[in-house]
Amino acid sequence: MSSNLNRRDWLKSGLLASAGLTFGQANQVSAAPVNHLGILDVYAEREIELVHEAMLAAAPQIKARLSSNENPWGPSPAAIKAISDAAPKAFLYAGTVTMELRKAIAEMHGVAPDQVLLGAGSSELLMASLMMAATKGKVMMAETCYISGRDAREDGATMPMDKVPLTKDYQYDLDAMATRVGADTGMIYICNPNNPTGVMLPSEKLHSFCDAVSPKSTVLVDEAYIDYAPNPATDSMVENVRKGQNVLILRTLSKLHGFAGLRIGYALGQPALLKELRKYCSGGFTVSTTSASAAIASFKDKAFQEMVLKNTAESKKFLYDTLKSMDYTYLPSSANFVLFPVKIKGQMLLQKMMAEGVSVRSWFFDQQNWCRVSIGTMDEMKAFKEAFAKSVS
Repeated sequence: MSSNLNRRDWLKSGLLASAGLTFGQANQVSAAPVNHLGILDVYAEREIELVHEAMLAAAPQIKARLSSNENPWGPSPAAIKAISDAAPKAFLYAGTVTMELRKAIAEMHGVAPDQVLLGAGSSELLMASLMMAATKGKVMMAETCYISGRDAREDGATMPMDKVPLTKDYQYDLDAMATRVGADTGMIYICNPNNPTGVMLPSEKLHSFCDAVSPKSTVLVDEAYIDYAPNPATDSMVENVRKGQNVLILRTLSKLHGFAGLRIGYALGQPALLKELRKYCSGGFTVSTTSASAAIASFKDKAFQEMVLKNTAESKKFLYDTLKSMDYTYLPSSANFVLFPVKIKGQMLLQKMMAEGVSVRSWFFDQQNWCRVSIGTMDEMKAFKEAFAKSVS
C-alpha cells in the first residue's frame, strides 16, 4: 500500500462523507472535536448537531428522540450513585479505577486483562482500528453497514475499502467475503447485529468464518448491539479471542447500560494486536474516573439490565404491531432499533416527523428509502405511531 496515504486525511474524509459534509463545510463547524491524533470526529459530532438543529427548528415540543439508538432507561441508579461517590476524586487521573475496570471486563469475558483495551466509547477504538488497517491494505465490509458511508475523499481518490453486497435477505455474505480476502485485505469489518439493518448473523456461521479467515487478516467484529441479541454470551465472538485467533471485538456501554454520554467502550483481542492498536488511540487514558466507576457498578446491576431488555422488547413489539397495522414490512431486529422501507423520500419523512416532535433516521439503499427507528419508552413509541401516521398519510 502506498506510503503516501495520509491516515488523518483518509479517515477525516471518510467521516465527513458519512455525515454528508465536505472539507470546506467541516471547517465551518468551529466546535468539532479533534482527538489526540488530530482526527476530526465529524461523523458523530455533526450527526448529533444536525439532529439538534432540526429539533430546535421544529416548533413543537420534542416528544420522542428516536434517532440515535440511545437507551432511554439508563444509566442505572447504581451507576449514578457510583458517579456521585467518585466525583470527589475526579481530580485524579483514572489509572487505578481503569485497571479495576479492565480486570472486571476480563473476568466477565474469560480473558486476561492484557486482552482488554479501554476507550472513551467504542467509536474511539473503531477509528483507531480503521487507521491501523489502512497501513496494511483495504478494509472489507458489507455494502451497507455502520462505516460503509465513509468512502469519499475530497481529492476524488478511492478509499481503501472493499464493499461486499448484502444477501437478498440483507445479511452479510460471509461466503463471498471469504473468497475475496487477499494479500491487500488489511481488515474485515463485521457489525453484528448490523447497523442500520438490525439483522444478526447465525453465530455458528460467523464462528466458522472467523476460524477460516482470521489467519489471513484481522477480523473486527463490532458488537455494539450484542446485548440485545437472543443469546449474547454465545452469539458473541469472544470465544474466538479465547482461542487465540486474530479477532478483534469492540463493545460499548452506550446501549444497554445507557452510557452514551458517559463514553465507555472496550476492545478484546490478542495482546500483540492491542499493543499495535494502542498506537492509534489513547490506550484508555480518555476514560474518566467517574465513568469507569459507573461502569463497574453497572456491570453488577443485573436487575437493571433485565428491566431494560424487558422494556425494549415490549416497545419493539409495539413498533412491530404498529408497522403491521399500517401495512409496512420491516427487518426483524436483534438490536434496539428497527429498519423498514418507506414510500416517501427520507428527508421529507424526517422533516414531517420532526414537525410532529419525533426524530428518526433515514437511509437510501437497495433502490429504496428506509426509516430507522430507535426503541424508546412506550410513551415515545406511541408518539412515533401518531407522528408516522400523519407523516405518511
